[in-house]
Amino acid sequence: MTPRCFTVGCLGTCAVVVGVVMAPIVSAQLDQGAILDRLGEIRRETGAPGVMAAVGVDGTVLFAGGVGWAELENQVPAAGVTVHNIGAVSKAMTTVAVMQLAEQGRLRLDDRLEQYIPSLPAGVEDVTLRHVLTHTSGLRLSDGREKIGSFDELVGAIPRSPNAPLLFSPGSFRAYSSHGFNLLQKVIESVSGVSFEDYLQLNVWGPAGMGRTSFDIASRIVPRRGSGYKRDKSGTPINSPSLDLTFRFAADGMLSTVQDLVRLGVAINANVLMSPGSVATMHRPQLEEIQLFTGDGPTPEGPTGQAIGWLMNKDGRGRSYFYQTGMINGVSTVLINYPAEHLVIALTANLLPFDAHKAGQSIAGMYP
Repeated sequence: MTPRCFTVGCLGTCAVVVGVVMAPIVSAQLDQGAILDRLGEIRRETGAPGVMAAVGVDGTVLFAGGVGWAELENQVPAAGVTVHNIGAVSKAMTTVAVMQLAEQGRLRLDDRLEQYIPSLPAGVEDVTLRHVLTHTSGLRLSDGREKIGSFDELVGAIPRSPNAPLLFSPGSFRAYSSHGFNLLQKVIESVSGVSFEDYLQLNVWGPAGMGRTSFDIASRIVPRRGSGYKRDKSGTPINSPSLDLTFRFAADGMLSTVQDLVRLGVAINANVLMSPGSVATMHRPQLEEIQLFTGDGPTPEGPTGQAIGWLMNKDGRGRSYFYQTGMINGVSTVLINYPAEHLVIALTANLLPFDAHKAGQSIAGMYP
């Protein structure tokens, strides 16, 4: 029987081990063998080259590890400190930055977006920061403008013809918009007076202990960076093409590890990054009934709720949680936060398609 590769790391350390210790989790205490076994099951069921997860309980990162390979060509083991692009989970950090500036009175969630970006086209006067953070702005992206090379191009990608900038009246429906979220980079920079990455390093990543989190800049050498994959027509994993994420950092362009992501959730719950009042505001439901805007008109979205910058839901036990998912460059990631239970889960797999939310929930279900 061919040995399987597992990597366990806690608080920055890692070691490769072979095999799995079978043991159920009967409390919130760490059982690395049981978690690794679950990750192994997920990997076998999905065919992902590597699956990585981290768990935080009661303010401490108790587990960070992985199974399989972070990079297939050189058979680099997956680990809790493997670095991947986390896609839309980047929005969680952008949200924290905006909430911090709101707490300091340097901006308000109901400020108009054009107050900070005067170059926006006519017709967006009613769009607020809250609308952007809840995907209810209605901002439209011009066809064929997916590649963005500067902030001016980012703003210019919003149509300027009469009645064209918006899909609907702000606040009336929900249409997921990474483009709108990317505009928040300019808001944060104009209010703070420093670059977006510097702001996050000083006020989010540093205080939370997220030492392996940064912007995804193609020219940088990133230690312990893994690779992303997709399936070809026969189902075999192949290298995934990488998108240029320049000027898309706020929505999709950050690198991190599952260990760092759990540290973010732990820091939020411990009020390290903002006051309890600001956390409560961030987690407060924003829409009474979410209606998705589609080309055929609005449709009900279902039980998932929308908070400031986060989605919210309840699991099979009725426990409330907040989460963000991301899928980009052959990698799928989820960050799940159960504030009442003091439980934080992060999971990443380097294959698309892959349902990271479902896999992350299977880890969360191991904890009472």
